[in-house]
Amino acid sequence: MTKNTVLEIAVCTVADKPAAEEARRAAMAAVRHYPGFVSWRAVNSMDQRDMIADLVEWADKASADAAATKVQADPAFAPYMAAITGVTLMQHFETREAI
Repeated sequence: MTKNTVLEIAVCTVADKPAAEEARRAAMAAVRHYPGFVSWRAVNSMDQRDMIADLVEWADKASADAAATKVQADPAFAPYMAAITGVTLMQHFETREAI
């Protein structure tokens, strides 16, 4: 059975990958307490050294939108946001099917 959720996909570039990864771990620890949070998969490009991506799953779009607002004021996210030098993609997708 497929659970309909919202998958937030963010593809970013960073100047200092080790610093970004450390900052991302702190952000991940904070977001797990946000309402509607389901999961976060942090992935790194194998082909482009400065590219990372986050796959964050939310219970619904309202939770994702509320989190986007909260992140802007959450001090736990400031170092991660500062580590990002560019955003290639930031979109929300509705989950339709999964195996």
